[in-house]
Amino acid sequence: MSHEDYLGLRRFPGLDGLRALAATMVIFFHFGGPGWTWLSGWVGVYLFFVLSGFLITTLLLREQDRTGRISLSNFYIRRVFRILPPYLVILGGIVAFVLLRGEFYSRDFPRALKFYLTFLNEFLPSYTNGADNFFSGSWTLGIEEKFYLVWPFLLVAVGIGAAKRKFLLVAVAMAVLLALVPLTSGGWVLENSMTAIYRSTIHYFILAGGCLLAIMLHYRRGYALLKPLTHPLAAIPIVAAFALLHTNFDRLWHETRNNLWLLVGYAALTMLLLIVLVSPGPLRWLLGTAPMRFVGERSYSLYLLQGPVHFVVVQAVPGLGQHRTVSALTVFLVGLAIADLIHRWVEKPLIDVGKGLIARKEARRAERQEEQRPAETRAEPAPVGS
Repeated sequence: MSHEDYLGLRRFPGLDGLRALAATMVIFFHFGGPGWTWLSGWVGVYLFFVLSGFLITTLLLREQDRTGRISLSNFYIRRVFRILPPYLVILGGIVAFVLLRGEFYSRDFPRALKFYLTFLNEFLPSYTNGADNFFSGSWTLGIEEKFYLVWPFLLVAVGIGAAKRKFLLVAVAMAVLLALVPLTSGGWVLENSMTAIYRSTIHYFILAGGCLLAIMLHYRRGYALLKPLTHPLAAIPIVAAFALLHTNFDRLWHETRNNLWLLVGYAALTMLLLIVLVSPGPLRWLLGTAPMRFVGERSYSLYLLQGPVHFVVVQAVPGLGQHRTVSALTVFLVGLAIADLIHRWVEKPLIDVGKGLIARKEARRAERQEEQRPAETRAEPAPVGS
């Protein structure tokens, strides 16, 4: 695939399929029982992290090319109308549910809401004392939202123009940043507890890995280095290595004393996998099929719904309380049905509202610029009938 072909892609359908796989793996790992532990589903969230860093940075870089600038206000309008509506609808539904059951206080919601509504989810103490409020999976949103607050500002501060002229300097700087993981994560051994995993700074470096990939692919010199990996045959060793590490990740995590290396290696292989999925080939076609796109487009809500849906399913059919394949499949199907409703009635309408706000904002900006131009340079209206 040429660099021009890559820049000409308006959508990456294969990445929707990757979202679908990641969300499905998480659900089957959580609720499928011992037969699904090989999926190492908990590490699937790092697929989302690399993917988020890549997509966000790609959109910002292409906006710079298209308009000559990056609008931080437009970026945050898009993020607010994309992230908050499903998040608040699902959280509001959980709150209403526990209130009706009289469990608002017993499930620690007065304190939990302070963390959920400020996106400090990973610092919620109840994650460590066993209180189940069905929304613990949202810790990843806390990580991503804080990353979004910083990364676009850094791009603007550094200057995309400078980044283009000094691509290698920026790429090396980000690589050094990624190499500082042990200094900020307490060494290469991450304590094997969910508290340590939730609060580790490793997540931000994995997000930055996706950003680095986006920068390298966007600029011609970086793309030239990675272009051989866009050949369909390159997918064979990349996919094989990724699948081998992923399916053995949970075992290796508990056996090695350098488990942060595993996360860094996993992030690196995910970056290579993204190159395969944006390039022409059978894997991009497979993950870009309609069923995969359907699940992928609803994966955000599906991921957040897994906890409350599992609780409701078990209340309705107590036999599904035992973690096994049928339990995970039921959670997946019920969660997907609800996620589809949220996608149709909440996500898409509110995303359109955000786009409308940006369009009106840009139209007013264009009008102000036109008014500020000298009269002799303004465009004259065309004669009637011309």
